[in-house]
Amino acid sequence: MEELPYVIIISIVLISSWIDYRKKVKKAENEEEIRKAFVPFLLVVVLFVVSISVFLT
Repeated sequence: MEELPYVIIISIVLISSWIDYRKKVKKAENEEEIRKAFVPFLLVVVLFVVSISVFLT
């Protein structure tokens, strides 16, 4: 299980990204600000899914 540290690190980044996303969305006043908060979070989610699929194959 040499991939486990990478999965743990990416999981921590995903959790911190989710917390940051929630804070930014609460402060957002229009659709553009919500989009600016969502795109980085979406990229982290894609990274998480790709990394899990790579490590499990």
